Amino acid sequence: MMLAASLLAQRLLTRGAATPATTSVLGATVAVAGIAVAAAGIREIRSAGTTLDPMRPGDATQVVRRGIFRYSRNPIYLGDALLLAGYAIHRRDPLALLPAVGFVGAIDLLQIPAEEEALLGRFGSTYGEYVATVRRWF
Repeated sequence: MMLAASLLAQRLLTRGAATPATTSVLGATVAVAGIAVAAAGIREIRSAGTTLDPMRPGDATQVVRRGIFRYSRNPIYLGDALLLAGYAIHRRDPLALLPAVGFVGAIDLLQIPAEEEALLGRFGSTYGEYVATVRRWF
């Protein structure tokens, strides 16, 4: 929901922005990389058979540490952020960065800490060791 709202805000803030081919290609490259990162995270979570619902982290059945999760504890959010960054580059307007920065800030300050608290409560030292060895974003 926050991703969609951020994309819409980018679009509304940058109405009429010129989008030359160069920035469109660069923006698309960053956006596609973001989609790939997020998709890799989704694939690993589904493969592990645990929950994808960020509002119910207490329903997790295991700590996923393989694949993309070896490099980022939050690859889906990282992918979303890259998608927003790619769209901002495509729009070629500094205002398009505001929703991207807002998304990262809100996720980092509100959503991720709640998820981490729930996972630490559920998995204890197993999750604690993961947090100590893998960065939040990348």
